[in-house]
Amino acid sequence: MTSGEPLKPTATRATLKDIARAVGVDVSTVSKVLNDGGISVRAQTRQAILDEARRVNYRPHALARNLRTQRTGALGILLPDLTNPVYATTVRGAMRQAEMAGYVTLIAEVADEQRSASAYMRLVSERRIDGLIIAVTAESREMIEAIEGNPVPHVFVNRRSSIGRSVTVDDQASGRLAAQTLIDAGHTRLGFIGSVPDLDTSRRRYNGFFEVCREAGLASVSIANAPVSRRGGFDALHSLMGGRSPPTAIFAFNMLVGIGALAAARVRGIQVPRDLSVVSLDGEDAIFTAPPLTAITTPLAEMGARAVIELEAMINGREPQDVVIDIPPRLVMRESVGPPPN
Repeated sequence: MTSGEPLKPTATRATLKDIARAVGVDVSTVSKVLNDGGISVRAQTRQAILDEARRVNYRPHALARNLRTQRTGALGILLPDLTNPVYATTVRGAMRQAEMAGYVTLIAEVADEQRSASAYMRLVSERRIDGLIIAVTAESREMIEAIEGNPVPHVFVNRRSSIGRSVTVDDQASGRLAAQTLIDAGHTRLGFIGSVPDLDTSRRRYNGFFEVCREAGLASVSIANAPVSRRGGFDALHSLMGGRSPPTAIFAFNMLVGIGALAAARVRGIQVPRDLSVVSLDGEDAIFTAPPLTAITTPLAEMGARAVIELEAMINGREPQDVVIDIPPRLVMRESVGPPPN
C-alpha cells in the first residue's frame, strides 16, 4: 500500500443495538425476541426484528452469551458409524441448524453400540456440552444408567427410546412404498434385509413392508437379519438366495446393505434387475452403483435440523416433543427394478 492511500473499512459484526435502531425498539426487546425469551410483542414488530436480523446476517456473540448463561455453546452428537451416508446427511442438517443457533458441534463415533455408555460419559461428565443428540441404540442397562446418573438435555435422532424424546422420519411409509413398488412391478416373492430384532428403524420399515405384502395377499416375506453394513447386506443376500424358493425382489434396509446385496448378486452370477430387483433407502452412492439403485429418499437433513431445534428447546427449559418429520418418502426409480424373471 502506498503512502497516503486511504484505509479500507473492515467488516463489522452487526449488533443488537444496530437492529434496535433500524426497527425503532429497545435493545432489550430485540435481545428477548432473538433469544426467544417469551416477551410479548406485536407480531409485526417481532417479524420486523427477525427480518432485520436476517438482513444484516446477525450472529450472537457466543463468548458473551456463554458468560451470561454459564453455558458451553457446544452440542454433542453420538453416532454409531461416520461412514454411513444416512448419518452424514443427518449430521450435516444438524450442524447447519446448530451454527444458525450459535452452537458448535462435537461428534463422537461409537463403532460398537455396546460402548455407547462410556462414550456418553466422555461427552457429558466434564460438562463441556449443553446438550446431546443421540443416534445410537440406548436401551441397554449401561446406557440407561449413564443417562439417569448423569443427566444432560438429550434428544434421540433416527431412533426412538423409552428414556428420551426423539426425532424420526416415517419409516413405515418407506417400507410401504418399497413393497408397493416391487408388487407393482409384478413380483410376488419378496425379501427384506435389515436388523429387525435390534433396530427400531428397521422394525418400522419391515412392518410397513409386510403390511402392504399382507394386503396384497402375498403368502410370506423372506427375512434376512443382518448388521447395518455392506458386509451385512452381502452375507444376507447369499442367505436369501440360497433357499429353496428365493425371492425375485428385495428391499434393503439402507444404502450400505443395498450396496452389499448388489455385490453378492454379482458374485452369484445374478443379474440385476433381470434375475433380481432391488430397492434400497437413498444415499449419495445410489447413482454410482452398478446398476444404479432404485431408492426411497427420506428427509434426513430436516431430521437432523429438527433434532437441534428440539434439543435447544430442552436446554432453554421448554418441553420438547416426539417428532416424526411430516415430509413423505419419495421414490426415485433407477435401473435396479424390473419385472420378475420368467
